[in-house]
Amino acid sequence: MKIKSMQDGFTLIELLVVIAIIGMLASVILASLNSARAKARDARRLSDMRQIRTALEMFFDDHGHYPSLVDGISGSGEQIGDDNGPIEQALSPYLPSMPKDPRHDGTIYFYSYDPRHCTDKIPGSCACDGPVGVVFAFNKAESPTFKKRKDTCSGGDQNQENADYNIVLFPATN
Repeated sequence: MKIKSMQDGFTLIELLVVIAIIGMLASVILASLNSARAKARDARRLSDMRQIRTALEMFFDDHGHYPSLVDGISGSGEQIGDDNGPIEQALSPYLPSMPKDPRHDGTIYFYSYDPRHCTDKIPGSCACDGPVGVVFAFNKAESPTFKKRKDTCSGGDQNQENADYNIVLFPATN
């Protein structure tokens, strides 16, 4: 005759400990997954900026100037990828599809283009006494390790002086 033991199952405390361990592991995994997603969005933004830069340079090669007022671009600049406006029309022959920020909301996350950017003969003076070019930028990088490249006097009309990353292009001088 076999005597059945009372130890056949798990105790409530053992189950709670296992559930707590699983919960902690899940939270660590989700936290690392979210930071990986933010880094992936930042990488996509940099890739989009490279595509936009290439399109702007091809536009310059074909027309002798960057998209500007003569092409219908607003003097106060425009957001890139939010509609089918003048900047999208100007770059459409050079881009198969217009890049849009991965989290585009038109307020915080967006790409922008300013057709008139001035520089300084004395860096950091914001005197606007140097060559004139164009600037395009994005707001807002999400990963804390993102290395910002900024020109602090650029593109005030599109709030580009607060952009997380911007690229300034100047026409070639002879």
